[in-house]
Amino acid sequence: MFKGILGLFFASGQPKSSSRNRKRKRNKNKGTERVSGASFAPADSDGPGLPKILVADVTGDTAGDAGARIATCLDGFQSYEVFRTKRPLKMGGKGILVDQLIAAAAEGRAWMTEAEADLLVWGRMTNGLLELRFLAMVPLSDTYPGAFGLGDVLALPSGLDGDYTSALHAIVLSAVGPTFKGMRTRVGSELEKALAQIKPLVQEKPPELSGTYYGAFLSCLGNAFAAHALLGGTAKRLDQAVSCYKLALTHTSSEVDPVVWSITQNHLGKALRVKGERAKDVDMLKESSQAYKMIADQLSRIEHPFDWALANINLGMVLYRLGMVSGRGSYFQEAAKYFDEALTIYTKEGTPGKWAEVCNQYGVVLLALGEQVNGNVTLEIAVKKFRASLHVRKKEVVPVLWAQTANNLGAACFSLAKRNSELALLREASSCFEGAIEIYKKSGAGKKADLISNNLARVQRLLASREGA
Repeated sequence: MFKGILGLFFASGQPKSSSRNRKRKRNKNKGTERVSGASFAPADSDGPGLPKILVADVTGDTAGDAGARIATCLDGFQSYEVFRTKRPLKMGGKGILVDQLIAAAAEGRAWMTEAEADLLVWGRMTNGLLELRFLAMVPLSDTYPGAFGLGDVLALPSGLDGDYTSALHAIVLSAVGPTFKGMRTRVGSELEKALAQIKPLVQEKPPELSGTYYGAFLSCLGNAFAAHALLGGTAKRLDQAVSCYKLALTHTSSEVDPVVWSITQNHLGKALRVKGERAKDVDMLKESSQAYKMIADQLSRIEHPFDWALANINLGMVLYRLGMVSGRGSYFQEAAKYFDEALTIYTKEGTPGKWAEVCNQYGVVLLALGEQVNGNVTLEIAVKKFRASLHVRKKEVVPVLWAQTANNLGAACFSLAKRNSELALLREASSCFEGAIEIYKKSGAGKKADLISNNLARVQRLLASREGA
């Protein structure tokens, strides 16, 4: 039932280059026509003033005018440049749902590259409703609340009238806005106006949307509230996002629609985690862990191994944050258990990149736990996890990821060396910190480099005192 579901939480990978950093060109692309005059901001400005939205024709639309209707609707808000392609983006017929969506996303990104678009709106007509999906050229990291994944779908009546137009407008802004480098303040302002218009759709279920469709609709609105929190909205926006996700879950279930249910649970878990971290609220972090555990409990390690592993990782990370906020080592111990489980699925041979990422995360948990216990074994294991991760995260291949893990390894070596007085560990810590500083300075992360420099100075002072002893 859940095969491949967690893969729907993520976009199909970061694009190699972002269209938002290029000059806007007049349309010269085959199959793409300009809909708007872009009166919201100059369309021929030297910088990326407006998001550029590409609307595809709708699969299954026998009348053939749904794509034009969506484009015209969006153009009426004058908040972005609207372009249209008369090609429908279809999901592949082979493989599970996530495979079909990944294949469609790859094709959609090619279209966006051709049209220099920031967001693609695409979908299909089914049961008299529009099922729309939103593919951003530069997707928001899944660690942020409100990040639209491949599985998020917005169901709307095909007529696109009344408050539904504001809902579509809000979702488009929230899908493109958080990673857009142009007029973010104006985008945030427009999103605020749109959210004010959708209250009737949240306060009472519209008759046009069945339970499952309404659940998916509310989940997307939750994303919009969360996105506004990143675009200048108040902290209450994240509260509204949580309320939307919880309401959505009352209209679906893991038995009726496991995809909508699990994606919404994931969104809820992220929003609660961020709220709990900001407020240092143990109860809220516990609620976040429960949301992730509900997903993990529905998965089979045998039938859905990678989904099961991802659920364990999410749960482990929330428990780690619980330990940091509460100061209780038991949370770190519980988190370690879930990372151990994940590493039975993610292996160096089969999934080296993910394996290295999980080793790094696991090492962070063990480092926090090791600093709370008297024995050295936990810190020794943390050092081993970071070293293992660096076998894959090579400096010459992924320098920033290397620097992240090298910094962690330096911290673990330093912590262990303070206990066992091994000079080799201090030298290793010094080398790790020096390398991380170099990478972060080159990448423009000066503040991180300065922080690590302070740690390097501490290591070097201790090393000098012990070498001179």
